[in-house]
Amino acid sequence: MTSAVPGTTLRAGVTVVLGAALLTACTPSDGVQELESLFDEEQQAEDVLPVAVLDEVVVDGDTTRRLGADDGATFYAARANDGASTCLVLVDDAAGEAVSSCTMTPNPTGTEVSNGTGKAMFVVPGTDFTSLEQSGWTRLGDFLAVR
Repeated sequence: MTSAVPGTTLRAGVTVVLGAALLTACTPSDGVQELESLFDEEQQAEDVLPVAVLDEVVVDGDTTRRLGADDGATFYAARANDGASTCLVLVDDAAGEAVSSCTMTPNPTGTEVSNGTGKAMFVVPGTDFTSLEQSGWTRLGDFLAVR
């Protein structure tokens, strides 16, 4: 960059760098890191899926983490058995049945799972939730939306 006014090139460059740093400070990629750190925490009793449920979904039982509950369903984050995917698990509490959906992408936002009566979606912190709310989704926790 060249400039007719001495010193403005440097200021413009610094402004661009600072602006980029501020924008990346609150991006969904930070939320992905928060989700990843969830798996670093020790699994608690409430995080553990029953063996019968684990037989229905292809997730590593040692990685399940409870995300929340709503309207007779409980939702978990987990790793796939191969460890390469992040999964969302929906457990119908009354029936004891479960379904899961996994993604290979680093940002699982938008990964949905449905059992025919309820629907859940990964939504990592930093995601603009306005359009999802307009589509009928309700944020249920740091990483979860339901409809």
